[in-house]
Order: sequence, then structure tokens, then C-alpha cells
Amino acid sequence: MTGLFKALTVALALFAACLAAPARADTLFLSGVVQDLDGRPLPRLSVRVVLGSDPAPRRPGAGRMIVTDAQGRFTVQSDVSLTSRRIRLDNPFVRHPSQLLEIGFEMDLLGQPALHWTELDFIDGQGPLRGMSSFVAGKDGAFDVPLDFHASEHAWSIPGDPRGFRLSDVGTDVRVETWDDGTPGRLELGLVVVHQRFEIR
Repeated sequence: MTGLFKALTVALALFAACLAAPARADTLFLSGVVQDLDGRPLPRLSVRVVLGSDPAPRRPGAGRMIVTDAQGRFTVQSDVSLTSRRIRLDNPFVRHPSQLLEIGFEMDLLGQPALHWTELDFIDGQGPLRGMSSFVAGKDGAFDVPLDFHASEHAWSIPGDPRGFRLSDVGTDVRVETWDDGTPGRLELGLVVVHQRFEIR
């Protein structure tokens, strides 16, 4: 029984090690363009860009400030860590291994800053899968308060905003245009960031 117990212990340890796969370190070469809803570039726009592996990424001032050029374009080069995880796709009983890259863009939303958080899951044989959510700052200044979603209206609002404005979307969308993760240690990513400026009448 002692030998069997040891074998089971080793097997469980190996299984746990596989589940806790280390993050993948890469150099990220990020390029993109910031546009309005009509596809027009937004030049000379200041945007804070945060990576999920940055220290305290939800804190104000994390990441780096960038300014778009005359064509609304920007570039960022940075070391980044991608998180290993397993996600469901079409079959709810099967999880697929993924490398998760998280990128946040701080931009204006109804006159106050909001952090628009993008999750990109890189899965072998498929393009990156995207998920998005948006946050405003809480009492301690961290961007950890999600927008309120009103299912009956399919609209969003800023929590605690006395004006109670309903928004048709969260104000910013991020689309993946190009990617290349075929070179070990190097990840190239091209994005289109669409920013809507709401006009309150």
C-alpha cells in the first residue's frame, strides 16, 4: 500500500503542476489605430494602455501613456506575460488550452475616465478569441467597478451616476486586425480601437 500511496502522490503532484502551468513570457509588438464610429482616425489623442501583466494594472497610472499620431496610429513594445488557462468553445464538456493576453485602454466615457478591458485568448489553430468589459474607478481609485448592464433595455450606465444616462454600448470597441505568434518569445498584434464620444443633448 505504501508504494501505491507514493505513486498516487506523485501522479497528483504532476497533475497539479500541469494545471498550474507557468505564464508565457513574450515581447509584445503592438500597433493599432484609434478611430471614431465612422472610421475616421482620432489624431493626437492621449490614451493610457495597460497590459494585464503590468504591476497593479487596475490602478490609476499603471501602464504607459501614448499619443496617437496624425493618422490616429500608435505603437507599443513591451515585455508581457500570457496566462495559461483552459476555456470552453463549442462543446461545453471540453476545455481547450489557451494563452491569455489582457490589454486595457483608458479613454473618456461621459466625461470621466473608464478602463476598457480586452481579453484575447490565443488557441492553436484558431484566431484570437476576444472578450470585453469596461470599468470605472471605485472609491480607492482602482478601475474595478463594472458598468451596470440593463438587460431589459440592452443598455449600460455608469454606477452611481446621478444623471442615469443609458448608453447603447460601452463606448469603446477593440478589434483584432492582424496577429503573429509563430515566433517563440515574440507576439505581434495589430488592433483597431473604435472610440465613441457620446453627446448629451
